Amino acid sequence: MKKINWFFIIVFFVILIVFFNEKVVEKYFLYKFSNWVERKVEFDEFKYNFPGYISVYGLKVLNKDTKFYEYTFKTDKIFLNFDLNSYLFKKLIIINELKIENPEFYLEIIEKKIKKENKLESTFKDNIGIAEKINNKMPDKVWPKKVRDINFLILKSSIVNGKAFIKISSILQETKIKLSTFKFTNVGNDKKFQHYKSALEIMLFDIIGRVEDFDKRNKLKKAYNL
Repeated sequence: MKKINWFFIIVFFVILIVFFNEKVVEKYFLYKFSNWVERKVEFDEFKYNFPGYISVYGLKVLNKDTKFYEYTFKTDKIFLNFDLNSYLFKKLIIINELKIENPEFYLEIIEKKIKKENKLESTFKDNIGIAEKINNKMPDKVWPKKVRDINFLILKSSIVNGKAFIKISSILQETKIKLSTFKFTNVGNDKKFQHYKSALEIMLFDIIGRVEDFDKRNKLKKAYNL
């Protein structure tokens, strides 16, 4: 009797599930995306077309323990085209295209005064987990070792018609700005390519650069050590 190749049997059933059950893909996407942003994620509508086309409508990333904004991020539509073959058989997941339409970013910063060497100094905490890490010089998060380390590469991505809303606790007025159109190529989490965090930094610089209020821009620079 021939030895059963369980790997190909499992892959076969995975393909069947993906092909016939859009809900399975939806649940998996929600789970993975929520883990990545470390926030609760909601969306209005999810569509999957075999083999690798996903459209998500009305996606929202909820804030945690914040005073001003309910969300960190909202967007009308996310379109994703990924290489199913790379997902099933390769260590590097290839995303052919990522498109985000009409996103809204909500940046909330809490400023507190602390006494240091008989002087009052400002310390900052934000809703995206960056300012507090910079101000307190916190080390990078240590992730548990994985049996299989999976990297991803986005060949082409774009963010269009974006807006940003900024609220700093020590300044009464909220700032609303229109963002640039962003287009990136070959972005991922592998050392061979532009890291996705550098792309996020470019967006953050664009947000800060478009703030016209000098006092608010100065506080943002202090919060992010720019």
